[in-house]
Amino acid sequence: MVDGLEAVVFDMDGVLFDTERLCMEAWREEAAARKIDDIEKAVIGCIGLNRTDTRAFFEREYGTDFLYDEFQNASTKRFHEKLEAEGLPLNPGVTEILEYLKSAGYKIALASSTSRKGVMEHLEKASLTHFFEEIISGDMVEHSKPSPDIYLLACSRLSVSPEKAIAIEDSPNGLRSAYLAGMKPVMVPDMILPVPETEKLLFAKCENLYEVKNLLIRMEKKPNTCVLQSINRIPLQGMCNTRDLGGIRSEDGRHIKAHRLIRSEALFSSTKEDRELLLSEYKLKTIVDFRTEAEKNLKPDPYMKGITYINNPILEEETLGITRESEGTKDGNAVVKEVIARIQMSGGTPVGYMNDMYKNLITNPFSRSRYRNFFDILLNHKEGAILWHCTAGKDRVGVGTILLLSALSVPREQIMADYMKVNEFNKSEVDKLMSNLMSLPGVCEELGRKEQEAIRLLFTVDRSYAEVIFGTMEQEHGSVDAFLREEMGLTDEKREYLKDKYLE
Repeated sequence: MVDGLEAVVFDMDGVLFDTERLCMEAWREEAAARKIDDIEKAVIGCIGLNRTDTRAFFEREYGTDFLYDEFQNASTKRFHEKLEAEGLPLNPGVTEILEYLKSAGYKIALASSTSRKGVMEHLEKASLTHFFEEIISGDMVEHSKPSPDIYLLACSRLSVSPEKAIAIEDSPNGLRSAYLAGMKPVMVPDMILPVPETEKLLFAKCENLYEVKNLLIRMEKKPNTCVLQSINRIPLQGMCNTRDLGGIRSEDGRHIKAHRLIRSEALFSSTKEDRELLLSEYKLKTIVDFRTEAEKNLKPDPYMKGITYINNPILEEETLGITRESEGTKDGNAVVKEVIARIQMSGGTPVGYMNDMYKNLITNPFSRSRYRNFFDILLNHKEGAILWHCTAGKDRVGVGTILLLSALSVPREQIMADYMKVNEFNKSEVDKLMSNLMSLPGVCEELGRKEQEAIRLLFTVDRSYAEVIFGTMEQEHGSVDAFLREEMGLTDEKREYLKDKYLE
């Protein structure tokens, strides 16, 4: 078994079975019979989607008067006729890799956008059901791929942290889903070949499942220099994204002291019991607030006796971005309109907008000076725990934590694992936020599925955002170490002092 890897989660159609091909052939034949000329965009665009999202895709592309149920039922009939004629086509290497994973002690799950009924029929017909500890189908989650929900649920059911799991996928939708969940996506191409945008998400690409098996065997034999530590939230009642960084290992073999460094969301929703826990068990002494004055006035930190409060806004009021970080500072309809406008200005993608925002966090002179001040606060902190927070604890806190962990010489993959954990910890809050937003008058009618997913992406994090931070530091200064020295004021002496203070 590979160090730091505990589970493998499979997609089904296109990975275990060559059923994507049969399904798409059925769609093409039915489209030809109905004289639908441009079915190819649906053939490609719907791979990895569940039935609900497939319907939404068809209605968006072909209009709400498209007879989706009639088309789908007729296509499904053609598909089953093909299955009866050709049999259920098992992809090469399926049995071999499942037997290997079982014998090596990995936890195994399946995460498919297909309905539960369809999944179980296929697995039982192929006699594969007994290999899987958990089977997650598309009708078990509200949002299908490319949202991370299905993979987060699979990891949760397996009791495995996403960063300790591999996802084997064939489609861009599935790969992005696994990537956003914080897993290691491995692509086994089927109907869609990888493009540069997809390849950026990959942990590995293999031509077939035999190659995936061989990849794992090679990884077992290769010493793992970076075994990722688990990242666990502090069990608070009113807050979901507060974590003690204690236990994270530095490259010099030491690890961060427990109950000393805490990254968090805003404390406004904390309960009395939450605050007592932070004071008594975690010995909290200092709170650093990264929010603007307007954000603090809207949702002030609760008073805690004996705490030193330090205001250190990372952004000026006029540059505060439109993400969950500015939640509550505008009415819902204004947020929706501004999000769409900003996405269009940044080239039409939410990832593009967020990448620009992250680059601003690391290049804007005001923000740089405040992150530098954050390091001064850390260096001068005397005793107990220091907690830093913004609103959601994802962007401003995320960048600050990337800088701090880099200064403590934590391996980059461990920094990434901590950064991506936001998506898991904040999932229920993001779901609630999206539900409230979509319930606003006129919003659902104004936004299509694509725009809704774009807004959801703004409330989560993506590995590419963190890569922008590292890339900008390296491009401008040659290395992260040089950036920390030249822009954050961390001389060699100060950096060693920082490590001695917070590592053991």
